[in-house]
Amino acid sequence: MKTNCTDEGRSYSPQAAKYFESTNQLFVWNCLDECRYNCMWRTVKGFQERGYQIPKFHGKWPFKRIFGVQEPASAFSSFLNLAVHVYMHVEITRLFPVDDRPIVLFWHFFAAVCMNAWVWSMIFHVKDNPFTEFMDYSCALSMVMIMYAAAIIRVFHKKRKTAALILFVSLLYYIAHVRYLYSENVDYDYNMMVNVFFGTVGSLIWTAWAGREYLAGRRYTWRVGAFAVLSGAALALELLDFPPKLDAWDAHALWHLSTVPLPLLFYRFVIDDLQYTQGMEKGDLKLT
Repeated sequence: MKTNCTDEGRSYSPQAAKYFESTNQLFVWNCLDECRYNCMWRTVKGFQERGYQIPKFHGKWPFKRIFGVQEPASAFSSFLNLAVHVYMHVEITRLFPVDDRPIVLFWHFFAAVCMNAWVWSMIFHVKDNPFTEFMDYSCALSMVMIMYAAAIIRVFHKKRKTAALILFVSLLYYIAHVRYLYSENVDYDYNMMVNVFFGTVGSLIWTAWAGREYLAGRRYTWRVGAFAVLSGAALALELLDFPPKLDAWDAHALWHLSTVPLPLLFYRFVIDDLQYTQGMEKGDLKLT
């Protein structure tokens, strides 16, 4: 039966036309998208009626859209992460406005990279397409690597040439990997390994340094140590894989949700560390 719902010369069923006319043109859901979405849920229903395990579609679990948002739980959790980073950046800006000190400039840049990554994470989970996927993956790696870079800069600041060489090589690798992500033949397991590698190295550096500094009397460093350990624990959720609860909350969404409070720890450390280094410059080392 022909309908008025067409896409590139194709015509679709009345049910697809109904969904297309009533939902979500804001996020560019066209007729073909609607057909795929409804066929997916008919397939899921068939599997459930037969007692089979819910299948994945193109490597993803099926999610119920809400107001046109493709993965509502992950998008909501990404928004919460973004909100926390914005809140803490405002706090850093209040205490340490942008000036000519390199370390202050770096932390503002750090916050900008993280906020950008969470914006693209939210956009990707709202509507998945090749461009939003590329931006999410490349910006997610940028956040992992800026945390790694922060560890190199803070811990090895007295060995500037060595730190600069490590960071330069890492930047070249990041550029090469982003070019790879832009290609059509991405190995997603390899991309995950890259993120885990740089995330793990950065966490190990932060944890070892925090332990040493804490024992030396700089008690505030426990926050960055706790951040590194809890971030690693939260990552375990991403490595799990199970069908979404309530058709929305899968392991990935829960991972994003579990990371929401962690920036509060990290940025509090940044503020304390800036106050400590400022005190060193003035000869006042009261902060512990």
